[in-house]
Amino acid sequence: MSQKQGVAPGLSAGGKIWLDKSGGLVLGKLIKSGGAGSVYLLPGAPAQVAKLYHPYLDRVRNRRKLEAMLELSPELPDQLENGQRYVQIAWPQAAVFDGEGGFAGFVMPLLDMAQTAELEHIMQERQARAAGLPTGLGPKLTLAANLAAVIDALHQQQHYVVDLKPVNLRFYRDSLYIAMLDCDGFSIQGHAERFPAEQFTVDYLAPEFQRKGMPAGAEPAQDRFALAVVIFQLLNFGIHPYSGRPANPQVPTDIPGRIRDGYYAYGVQRQKLMAPNATSGHALMPPELRAMFDRAFGNSPKAVRPSAADWALLLRAYAQRSGGKLTVCKRNPEHQHFTGLGCAACARDRIIAAAAQAQAQAQNQQPAVRQHAPGQTPALVGASPVSGKRWTMAVALVLALLFILMGFSIWLSSEEEKEQGQKVAQEAGRERLQWHTPKPAGFLQSDASKLLHTLTQDMSRGDDPALTRDLQLLYRTATHNNSGYQGDRARQQLRTTLMEGLGALPGYQPDLANTYRDQLQADPRDYLAAAALGRMHLSLNEPQAARQYFEQAVWARPTDGVAWLGLAATALLRGDKDDAIHLVALGYLTAQRYAIQNAMPAEDGEAPDNGVERTQRRMDRAGKVLRMAQSGAYPKRWDQILDQGAVLSKKLQALPPLPDQAASIVSGSMQTLHYQVADPANAEGSNQLTLSIGANGALTSVQARQALETMLNQVILNGVKTWKLQPAVQHGRLQDSKVDILLRYRNGQISFMAAPSAS
Repeated sequence: MSQKQGVAPGLSAGGKIWLDKSGGLVLGKLIKSGGAGSVYLLPGAPAQVAKLYHPYLDRVRNRRKLEAMLELSPELPDQLENGQRYVQIAWPQAAVFDGEGGFAGFVMPLLDMAQTAELEHIMQERQARAAGLPTGLGPKLTLAANLAAVIDALHQQQHYVVDLKPVNLRFYRDSLYIAMLDCDGFSIQGHAERFPAEQFTVDYLAPEFQRKGMPAGAEPAQDRFALAVVIFQLLNFGIHPYSGRPANPQVPTDIPGRIRDGYYAYGVQRQKLMAPNATSGHALMPPELRAMFDRAFGNSPKAVRPSAADWALLLRAYAQRSGGKLTVCKRNPEHQHFTGLGCAACARDRIIAAAAQAQAQAQNQQPAVRQHAPGQTPALVGASPVSGKRWTMAVALVLALLFILMGFSIWLSSEEEKEQGQKVAQEAGRERLQWHTPKPAGFLQSDASKLLHTLTQDMSRGDDPALTRDLQLLYRTATHNNSGYQGDRARQQLRTTLMEGLGALPGYQPDLANTYRDQLQADPRDYLAAAALGRMHLSLNEPQAARQYFEQAVWARPTDGVAWLGLAATALLRGDKDDAIHLVALGYLTAQRYAIQNAMPAEDGEAPDNGVERTQRRMDRAGKVLRMAQSGAYPKRWDQILDQGAVLSKKLQALPPLPDQAASIVSGSMQTLHYQVADPANAEGSNQLTLSIGANGALTSVQARQALETMLNQVILNGVKTWKLQPAVQHGRLQDSKVDILLRYRNGQISFMAAPSAS
């Protein structure tokens, strides 16, 4: 393939890329080629793809940018629903190199495009129906909330999309999760430098940048504006907030010009020179939502555009069915509307139907044309002065009726706007803080990889409590990762003997490898097939590919010690002796701890035991098979690693359990927060928060006892997310737990303290 098609020299389908100096992956089918590079499937890593930059681009700069992206990855884990995995963002996972060690690109998660649709397609009802997408307000609120959450995660790492618009955004059709692509085109924060985005779209460019462009450092303001435009379009039938009907010719006719001059026609206060679109549903939005749009698009110099976090907090409350803020329309069950307000979709349908009826009547009143011979002047049938006047009067009446309907709609909208404006002035937008982390995707293979790396770091530092804690977190995932065949213990015994015995020596056998891959495709938690593929790649001197399969085996069954030995073998092949010793020790420790739990039926001629002896024989057999994976000095080094790992394992077995403790906030992390008082009447008060803490010490939910101003809730939530949390430990085991926190806000400051114990 030529360089014009975007393939770096020596790299094409069937070629090899390296994630490190000792192991590589084969490039599969080319699936996309764009302005920056080409994307390939990876048969050896089916959940990933490789993006290779064009050879004429600045590789040094691109590598610095990639390293910044790897260091500051957004917290957007894959989501799992009904057994289906949803990749929220195709963020780089590792750099890749060509055969000469030159930087070539990166690997990222594979995102199934067939499951996704453009955000643009759901905004217009006709287009959504044609694409088989939902048309109601509920799904659009969910999409808006999910989009805001994704953008917020990027902003927390100081990355910005900049060219944020519906055609650049995709979502999963069935789950409504956002699917972000082409992330290396974002504005990326690096070490003491920023890698700016190269593109923006003027219809989504903030007013302050319309005349002179967007200067460096303006990305946060631009993303806030563009996000508000997209959300407005999602919730208002695709209508752009700067579209409408101008009152005089001085109003610009183009969207960028209207943005530049501030012609926002959908505010609580009417824009005198621009009337809203007749089919707009903005007047039937709740006051707090309209107030947010006014902050985003209003001309007040004191207004601060809502952040992505502000939008996520507000929209999530409307998107949740349990919140009761959305109601199914009684007239049309396909419609939903905000609780306590009219149905905007029904109002829109009535206006469209009236306009269509008026147009049809006008066409029916048009006089027919009499057929005439060539050369004759055509004449209207019955074209007497009287009939012509009647036709003219009929057309005038129809047009008058249409304008009356539109005028009535505008008047009704105006009255509703006044009423909503009064509500905005009277209400402070108070609500009870209820925040939950997005539904986790379960324990993913990438999570296992990170935790394995953390465990070896714990051992290198000699941090025994951290090691005990992290091992617990890994082991507790075993109850959720059951392979489909594990219920049949006799079958499990047979498969183990066949796939791990000395008859299954290392060596790459293509047909057998394909069989194992098919098994993994059908059951990703088939830890025996994953480990077998790991041994095959180890014999090919491909430790990176082997490690991926051994990590998959540990992810599938972390309480099985054999795959840990495979990881140790890959570490030794990479030249990391200490890492290999640590992994052997963890493998022996794991096998010993779960020998009874993992006990299998005795083979013919064997006396039954509690699993300890057979587990030890299985580990010895695995060590011998891995010893044969390499030649030369490798077997001798491997024997030494096994011996040293066994000694270290005995020390690990003597580690004390974690001391029991109640859930708590680490001292010093509950700092006083500052906020801007929005309403003097609500400037002082107290509240109580209930924090849910996972066994891993992660914050999973925040619940407030009383309602507060929306912006005050956001300040509190942002502060709570920075706290360091300690999970509860009971009988040496980490537990999911809750802790109550008292807060008091006064004179622009919020202070916190732990609530007294109920005992």
